[in-house]
Amino acid sequence: MRNKIFSLVFLLLMIAAAGARAQSLPNSIWSSPQSTTTEGRYRSNADDFIRPDTYTGVKFNKWFGMVSFLSGANNNAVATAGFAAKVNNVYIGAFYNGNFWTNTPVNNYTEQQFAAAPNGGAAGKVYNVYNSINVTPSPVNNAAILIGAADMGFRVTYRTNYQSFDEGGIVTGNQLYNNYHAESGYMAPQIAWSMSKDLTKNGIRPYITVDLVFNRDYQKTETAGPDGSGVTGANVSRSLNRLEPSVSTGLGGYTFYNKEGFKASCDLGYVFTMYAYDNEYGYVDSGEYKTGKIKGTYNSAGNLYDEQSFMSHQLTPSLSGSWSEDKLALKFLLNLPLTIISREQNAMAINSSNQLVYQGASDSTFTFTFRPELRLAMQYKIIPSRLTLNTGARIQATAITLETTDRKNYNDGALVDGSAQKIHRDSFGGTFVSRFSIGPTFNFTDKLWVEAVTGVTNVYGNAGTIDIFVPGGLFSFGSVLVAIKF
Repeated sequence: MRNKIFSLVFLLLMIAAAGARAQSLPNSIWSSPQSTTTEGRYRSNADDFIRPDTYTGVKFNKWFGMVSFLSGANNNAVATAGFAAKVNNVYIGAFYNGNFWTNTPVNNYTEQQFAAAPNGGAAGKVYNVYNSINVTPSPVNNAAILIGAADMGFRVTYRTNYQSFDEGGIVTGNQLYNNYHAESGYMAPQIAWSMSKDLTKNGIRPYITVDLVFNRDYQKTETAGPDGSGVTGANVSRSLNRLEPSVSTGLGGYTFYNKEGFKASCDLGYVFTMYAYDNEYGYVDSGEYKTGKIKGTYNSAGNLYDEQSFMSHQLTPSLSGSWSEDKLALKFLLNLPLTIISREQNAMAINSSNQLVYQGASDSTFTFTFRPELRLAMQYKIIPSRLTLNTGARIQATAITLETTDRKNYNDGALVDGSAQKIHRDSFGGTFVSRFSIGPTFNFTDKLWVEAVTGVTNVYGNAGTIDIFVPGGLFSFGSVLVAIKF
C-alpha cells in the first residue's frame, strides 16, 4: 500500500509543472519589455492578456490594446500587436508578432526562347530561373487567439517561417526540369488550456499544452530526360523532415509561505518531447531514380542514410520568492532543470541488391543533464504610480552532463564481431553565462503606459562590459511597448 501511495505522489509530482512558464507564448515568441528586463519575474498586462491562466488579471471596461517594436540588425526587426475585448462575458484576445514578408526568398525568372537547348530539352519557350532555387526561411510570423470563459482559458497559436517552391517546366543551371519541389522551415501549431482561477487559497491552476512542430527540409526533382549523371526519373536529394510533438501538463505553482511582505512558492515543471521521422530517400536502379522510405533522415551529400529516434523528459523543480515594501520590490526564481534524453542513430547504406541495411555505427545514447539557473529582479518606484525602474539578471551555471552510448558496428547489415562498445562521456564544462538588463515602465495614466528595454544589457551568454552613460546605454531603447485600456 505504501508503495502505491508513493507511486501516486511521484506521478503527481511528475505532472505538476510551472504554469507561469508553460502558459507563455511558445518558443519565446515574445514577452513585454518589463518581463524581458526582469527575466519574467514581473509581467505586465501585455503578457497576461494572451495567457490562458492570467487573462482575468487584465482589468478593462471595453477593450485592451498594445503595440510593440523590437529593433534588430539585418532587417530582423519585429513588430507586435495585441487586442482584447469581452463579448457577453466571453473574453477574446488576439495577438500577432513577426516581420510579415521581410526577406521572403524570391526566385526571379525570365520567360524566353532559348537559342541552345538546355540539358534534357529542346530549344523552346521555358522559364529560366536565375542562379538556383532558393527556399531559405526568413519571414517569421506568429499569431494567437485566446478565448476565456467559466474561469478557463483556451489558446490556439500558430508559428511559421515555412517556404516552398513547386514548379514544372523550368530551367536552372542549364538543366530543364519537368518538376522541381523544395521545402524549408517550420510550421508549429499549439493548443493551450488552463484554469484561470486558483483552486485553493494557496494556488494550483491545472493546465495542459500541446505543441506540434513540423520541420521541413526536403527536395525532390525530375529532369526532362537524363540528368548530368545520365539518370532519369524523380530524384529525392534531401529529406530531413521531422515532427516534434511536445506536451506540458501540470497543476501549477503552490505558495507555502506568505508573511510580513515575503511570499515563497515552489513548483515542479515537466515537459515531454519526442522526434518522429518519416522520410524518403533516393537511389539508382537500372539507370533510373527510385524512392524508398526511412524512419530517419536522408541527404544525398555524402550518401547519408540515418535511422533515428529521440525522446526527452525535462523535470524542473523550482523555488521562487518575492518581497516588497514601500517603493521597492524584489523577486527571485531558482530553477534546477534535470533533463533525460534517450536517442538512437543507426548509419545505413544501400547494398548491392538495392536494399537499405545497417552500415557503420549504430548508437543508443542515454544523456542526463543538470544546469541550474538563478533569476533575480527588482522594481523601484521612482515616482509612485507613474515611473518604475525595472532591473533583472540571470545566471546560468555550466552544465553537468553524464552520457553513455552503447555502440555496435555493422557491415552490409551484419553485426561485426567484437565491435560492441560502451562509451562514457561525462563533462562539467561549457560556458558560464549571465545577463543583466534595465528598463523603465512609465504610466501616463492608469489606462496608458509605456515599457522599454534600454541599451544597458549584455547579450545572454556573451562576455562584455555593461555601459550606462554612453551611446546605446540607459537612454537607448531596443524594445518599446505602448499599451492602453478602456
